[in-house]
Amino acid sequence: MDAIVLAAMAKWPNVPAVFGWLRLDARGQWWIKDERLQHEGMVEFFNRNYSRDGQGRCYVQNGPQKVYVQLDAAPLAARRTLKGWSTVPYDDDVPARAAWLTPDGMLFIEIGGELAVVDDRDLPALLEEALPDWEGDMAALPERLKVGEADLPLVQAAQGDLLKRYGIIAKPKG
Repeated sequence: MDAIVLAAMAKWPNVPAVFGWLRLDARGQWWIKDERLQHEGMVEFFNRNYSRDGQGRCYVQNGPQKVYVQLDAAPLAARRTLKGWSTVPYDDDVPARAAWLTPDGMLFIEIGGELAVVDDRDLPALLEEALPDWEGDMAALPERLKVGEADLPLVQAAQGDLLKRYGIIAKPKG
């Protein structure tokens, strides 16, 4: 967390939290109300000061104020890179440990102990590489997802079940 944020928290410890303004979409892009945040400096600030509380609610610490985040899919969005995975809002550069495919075609991975949704722009190439013989029948979903050097267990799961498993509240309320 930024030093200036920590100083503001110490100076004003009782600032009420904000709900319903900030959203993180399935591609790791920030939205304030219905407008995508495009200011690079603010995006970087949000990414650096993003966290999750003990109740499973994600938030951005904006000075002394917590701004809770509505999640479209998961706390992180993952993109495939030459080295492995890159996650947004922050990049831990750690390997994935497991994968889940939802009935509606979203791919989730566990990375750094956290749940991440794979960016939909990466899915066609990723599935072609990792599951070349799979024809899309969920009943015949392979048990492993082979991505580069990684060989991940692959299971069918609903998004809501994954959020519960990881203790995530996707739509926090005040």
